[in-house]
Amino acid sequence: MLRPFLALATAALLLGGCAATSMQASWTDPDYKAGKVKSIFVMGLAKDDFVRRLFEDEFSRQLAARGVKGVSSYKHLEPGLQEDRTALNAKVKSLGAETVLLSKVVGSRTDTVVTPARTTYSGGGPYYPSHYRDHWHDYYRRSYETTYTPATVTDFQVYTVETNLYDTNAGMIWSAQSETIAGGQLQATIKEFIELVIKDLAKQGLI
Repeated sequence: MLRPFLALATAALLLGGCAATSMQASWTDPDYKAGKVKSIFVMGLAKDDFVRRLFEDEFSRQLAARGVKGVSSYKHLEPGLQEDRTALNAKVKSLGAETVLLSKVVGSRTDTVVTPARTTYSGGGPYYPSHYRDHWHDYYRRSYETTYTPATVTDFQVYTVETNLYDTNAGMIWSAQSETIAGGQLQATIKEFIELVIKDLAKQGLI
């Protein structure tokens, strides 16, 4: 029953030119005892290289603001290196990164919000008082008090993003799924998404 309300609220943000990101769930390895992470190798798994660069650099910038070293992967990965697990892991460690963060879109859907038509009245109800029938001027004088707003149908795209954090020696230590509504300015959307992810990492005591 909550989804229609959330859809309506997020649609309102979309129509206002904003992007909206929400954290759906996150998990932290209860056995991970290494303490706070001091360096992260950031990998945005996007087909568009421009989006990847924006994402990785913004993530590194926000990490630095919290005293954590962020390393943007696009600056260091040579073509083909991704296929060699041993060489890739050695490269990450050589850059001083303790952990690797990977983020990618794992699903999308189109949500539709229908806003019903409505008629509003000011200064009285929709029924005509008796004096409206006596002379046309009485009706003309009050006609502006009735306002009709037609129904609207809005479609918007929602992307599910999975973000995982791996210790270079211990495997996955944190994972989260979030949803982002498309339609806002790209850089603002990326910034908002990263802020939410970093907030959860801090909440879990990882940074």
